[in-house]
Amino acid sequence: MWPAPETGCWLHPAVEVRASPISGVGLFARAPIAVDARVSRLGGRLVSTAALLRPATDYVDTITVDDDIHLVLPPDTPNGKGNHSCDPNLWWAAPYTLVARRDIAAGEELTNDYATSTGVPGFAMPCRCGTAFCRGRVTGGDWARLDLQARYGDHWVPALLAKIRA
Repeated sequence: MWPAPETGCWLHPAVEVRASPISGVGLFARAPIAVDARVSRLGGRLVSTAALLRPATDYVDTITVDDDIHLVLPPDTPNGKGNHSCDPNLWWAAPYTLVARRDIAAGEELTNDYATSTGVPGFAMPCRCGTAFCRGRVTGGDWARLDLQARYGDHWVPALLAKIRA
């Protein structure tokens, strides 16, 4: 499991929030970002699956940290505005840290594949990323897909990487 997270989040200074063609608002590069550059470090509080699944009145930004532990981001943090893509330009590289999967051009929306960070049973959402790899639906069980395992290698949150390796 990863170490305890910091309470706050960090976002690359060349990133801004604006309207997204994928969904609502998203994160965008104001300037080019080089491959492997650190783009987002998440922070917040750790909760159990039971606490995560309690009925809530608002959407909660979260990632899976371990079998029964999830990181919940602080409310209204810009980091939580990152949208999903089935062909993302960000992926996991260190505890709570997303880095550029490839060089990113100024103006490009920053995305990650939620399958690499969400293993909650029953989680499902429609996908509107529009890429050639679009799955149409993202689920908490997508980590088990062999095509995604091959595409992302070791770039998963540790809990899902452990399941893949088992």
